[in-house]
Amino acid sequence: MVSDFLDAPRVVERLRSGPAGAYVDDFAAWLATAGYKRQVARGMIRGLERFARWMKRRRLELDKLSSDTVLRYHKYLKSIGRRTHRCGRQTEDVTSSRRFLCFLRDRGVIPASEVNSPCTGTRWVGEFREWMQRHRGVRQSTLAGYTRVVEDLIGALGERPEAYRAEKIRAFIMERIGRHGLSKAQQIVTSTRMFLRFLASMKKTPESLVACVPTIASWKLSSLPRFLAAAEIEKVVVGCDDRTVTALRDKAIILLASRLGLRAGDIADLTFTDIDWPQACVRVSGKSRRQVTLPITQDVGDAILAYLEHERPSIVEQHVFVKAVAPHGAMSSPLVSSVVRRALDRAGIKDAPSRGAHVLRHSAATAMLREGATLHQIGSVLRHQSIETTYHYAKVDLDLLRMVVSPWPELTEVTP
Repeated sequence: MVSDFLDAPRVVERLRSGPAGAYVDDFAAWLATAGYKRQVARGMIRGLERFARWMKRRRLELDKLSSDTVLRYHKYLKSIGRRTHRCGRQTEDVTSSRRFLCFLRDRGVIPASEVNSPCTGTRWVGEFREWMQRHRGVRQSTLAGYTRVVEDLIGALGERPEAYRAEKIRAFIMERIGRHGLSKAQQIVTSTRMFLRFLASMKKTPESLVACVPTIASWKLSSLPRFLAAAEIEKVVVGCDDRTVTALRDKAIILLASRLGLRAGDIADLTFTDIDWPQACVRVSGKSRRQVTLPITQDVGDAILAYLEHERPSIVEQHVFVKAVAPHGAMSSPLVSSVVRRALDRAGIKDAPSRGAHVLRHSAATAMLREGATLHQIGSVLRHQSIETTYHYAKVDLDLLRMVVSPWPELTEVTP
């Protein structure tokens, strides 16, 4: 298979006799199945040949390959610069080494944790991720946000948890949250608190250290729902025309978010087994792990079918929505939100209250309320754990709120 991409027999022979030799043909087939064009796949295979030569010089075994090994290779490429690499080849080699690592994970040659764990050189990050998945069952997208904060924390305080002190932790948090808004500040606090709980469970820090993490003040129901008007939603849907190669996919995503109120993660995680076509319903379970079945409206069903029949790449992938460019894997939550953001730009909506997929979820809830649905019905569709969360949407009728609001009491001067 690799000979279909490389014309030089000597390069093919070096590949097959090197550390990656047992898997080069399968890797070439994997690239072709993932949808890479021949020229791009050829560049990655040649990049693998250079990566294999580097491994051979350092006597590295394939089953010992990890993210740290690939990081060392990337640093090596950066150190040699353009002395031996023409323009663009260094990027090609970095990409090919990463893709080969993912390929080995898919084949079970190396553990999945060796690919998913960040290249930080510390064992605490990897163990924290495993602990969060085993004991908390968090989603990968949530875990990625936690990991970035933990990496920053370890970089600031060091890799010796027994040396952590309350004043240093609080100083780290206060310095970091000053750079961000409320949502990011809360993520920093939550991530730090969870990492300290992990360390306490490992007997590396006292349990009392968790109490030093401050709480970010926030008030429930203090803000108004951020939503688009029905006319704006239809404008966004109509904007998904043939001007883009992903028009059908984008339209299906927007309809799922605006009609059914799905989160970006719900859409990214949607698989073929979740859709019951005979019953015209879809099964979703979001971050709360509450699984519900929602009806598929006619326009949503038509949009999904149009995408599957005319636009979706012909690949073996259980997720419904996949990336339009190779490798054609499942979409991520940020990618789904970027689809909505681009759709808003195409529709010319510049003053949207927010630019991600969540604005469509808020719009769906607002539309249901205005059509007569009760808050309990809306909470069931949106899979809220508490009805108090759904109360947020009781404030969408601003004209009525202005009528019932009480005037601010004025202080009258009391004369003796």
